[in-house]
Amino acid sequence: MKRKFGVVTGAKIINMISAGLMFVCGLLLMLLPDLETLPAQRLLFGLLFALTGGAKLFGYFSNDLYRLAFQFDLAIGIFCELLSLLIVFMPESAVDHLPSLLAFYVVLDSLLKLQISLDAKRFGMKKWPIMLLSSLLLCAAGAFTYVAEFKEIIRLVSAVGIALMADGLENVFITAYTVRIRARKKKLSEHFGIEE
Repeated sequence: MKRKFGVVTGAKIINMISAGLMFVCGLLLMLLPDLETLPAQRLLFGLLFALTGGAKLFGYFSNDLYRLAFQFDLAIGIFCELLSLLIVFMPESAVDHLPSLLAFYVVLDSLLKLQISLDAKRFGMKKWPIMLLSSLLLCAAGAFTYVAEFKEIIRLVSAVGIALMADGLENVFITAYTVRIRARKKKLSEHFGIEE
């Protein structure tokens, strides 16, 4: 059991670090909007999504006790790795469509987190309404990127930065809260078929 707990703890830490880097990347886009025109953009996003995808895949296979925080990370992890490969090996096409791809990622991640928040309610977690609200706000941030792309309300790179910052914060919160919870009560364990 100790070995499994160590793997889950490692997955939690790695996922929180990658989410923190997502936040930092969004902040950089907000503070340095000209970054979108630099060749460094491809490297930055390629590494970011390679790391994020790897962290999510590691989390999925970590055998988390509730299997709640990482339950959809196989799909989103593969998507992140494919996005990373697209950015690295097809830079001309990827960079032109990068805001749309990033917005799609944020909306997809928010919808998966929305389902996690509803599952958290079923598990009896007290903060599930906060998780639900933050997931809805994250979805709105991703959708706002699409609006900014077509309506030019604010600079597109700033909208992408806001969405990535929101995604990073959401992932830190969800991972920190749901992975930390352990099944201690026999009744809860039996109800959900969890072996202690």
